[in-house]
Amino acid sequence: MGVTVCFGEWILWKKDAMMKCTNATGSGKTSSAEADFERTKKLKDRLDRLLREAAEVEVELSRADGTIRGVPHYSVIEGRAHELGKQLSREVQQRQMSELAAAQATAAKCPTCGAAARLETRQRDMKTIDGDAGVQELVGHCPRCRRDFFPDARTVGL
Repeated sequence: MGVTVCFGEWILWKKDAMMKCTNATGSGKTSSAEADFERTKKLKDRLDRLLREAAEVEVELSRADGTIRGVPHYSVIEGRAHELGKQLSREVQQRQMSELAAAQATAAKCPTCGAAARLETRQRDMKTIDGDAGVQELVGHCPRCRRDFFPDARTVGL
């Protein structure tokens, strides 16, 4: 096992183990890197717990709705698990796009005439590798040109 990274007073080893390391300043303050590490570890633990819970619910649901009876062929179990994974993927995509759109600028220049235009978020249905997902995206409307446009990601902070 090798050292991955040293943040002030902490050495992070492979995976989630932490060991104390010497800090030249001896300040004893919690670094932001340490706080980020702890937050990340807690979030990973929470995700693992929620995924296990989702698996338990899926197994119960498969039995309750009659999809799985007795001893099914493994492909039936695998198919249900894969559908749950695709559903999770679509939910993550929708959430990520919503948060990105909500955190961006509220105005942009029209690409045709350069006039200031207000930006709004609109839902757009997308075909993803995991199925249809409704995602939020920024759309501008230029009052001068009377046209909608999708702002350049670099100009609105993406």
